[in-house]
Amino acid sequence: MSNKPLRLAVVVQHPIHYHLPLYRAMADDPDIEVEVLFMQRAWSESGFDPEVGIVVDWGAPMFDGYAYRTFRNVSPRRDGEGFWKFINPGLVWRVLTGAYDAVYVHGNNHLSHVLCMLATRLGGKRLIFRTISYNLGERRRGTRLARAVVYRLLYKLPHVCLAIGTYNRQYFRDFGVPETRLGHAPHIVDNDFFTAEAERLKDKTAALKAEFGIAPDESVILFPAKFMEKKQPLRLIEAFCRAGLGDGWALLMVGEGALRPAAEALAARHPDKKIIFAGFLDQSRISRGYAVGEIVALPSAYQETWGLVINEALNFGCAVIVSDRVACGPDLVADACGLIVPWDDTDALAEALRRLTGDAALRRRFQEQARARIKRWSVDNYMAGLREALGLSPTPRDAG
Repeated sequence: MSNKPLRLAVVVQHPIHYHLPLYRAMADDPDIEVEVLFMQRAWSESGFDPEVGIVVDWGAPMFDGYAYRTFRNVSPRRDGEGFWKFINPGLVWRVLTGAYDAVYVHGNNHLSHVLCMLATRLGGKRLIFRTISYNLGERRRGTRLARAVVYRLLYKLPHVCLAIGTYNRQYFRDFGVPETRLGHAPHIVDNDFFTAEAERLKDKTAALKAEFGIAPDESVILFPAKFMEKKQPLRLIEAFCRAGLGDGWALLMVGEGALRPAAEALAARHPDKKIIFAGFLDQSRISRGYAVGEIVALPSAYQETWGLVINEALNFGCAVIVSDRVACGPDLVADACGLIVPWDDTDALAEALRRLTGDAALRRRFQEQARARIKRWSVDNYMAGLREALGLSPTPRDAG
């Protein structure tokens, strides 16, 4: 291998706090000279996130520790949604003409993604592609046919497609990507940060519960997600109320979004149940929720293409309940760390709550296995997959 680092461009929409450890790991790799190319500085130019209805500050430095450029987005829909949200002529030109050996494009749901994929191949560079999509859930027949045609053509462009897990790998297979062009780069969070937080907070449970208005002897079921239709917070509240868990269990709802008023109204109809709304907690505070949680529930209905809050929860040794539309289920949950229920069955969700709260031995077994399972979904394993896709040796030159 040459002593000269491989020059890599990473094309992404905007900074996302979950991805920052990956960019910094690339920057720390002596065999990679990385530059992250952003289509915009945030999901909207103002930083407003329509899914939660507030300007979101994740409590993490978004641009530290790696080289980056931000390009002008000329789309008239740049604060909206859809394929035309990102149109970045300067970005496409940079990908086409920049002195890169390889380009890593994350996603294909906007025009700039597709143009950058084409520009990479036209510029004679190696194209690495990653998306977190899956094919679970129903789509109209016309949509399925259109996707089949367009994606089978589009996915011929990458030299390597990086799969994040079981459902995502099947997604690529469904659109004709052969195993010879499939790699693996697991969907991860910063395990080091969350395990350190778990250690720091482990002897403060009673005080943390008090901050949320929970008694020291009460156990906690945690919902750490946006209050939006696909996350199904109302279904979870209804299941919690049906489950009849008694006074020993509280439901802690962490997040914001359009459905919060409806969720609070539903909870108010069950004054005998302890349901607490904590609001949005950034990365410096969400650990307090996990630290008090015995069980974490994510009953999403659609487009839950992974569920990174489950990664976070496993670092705290939480048992979990997820729906069968949460894509991390086969990889992180099944037969190891929790229960999987049908996404549209409130009674099944209530029964899962009863089973896991009522069987302390089962709950402890899931909790004990959680930290062991999540160790395999790490930044190091992600970097191993990326290095293989780039044609680099398994470990960096200075690894010993």
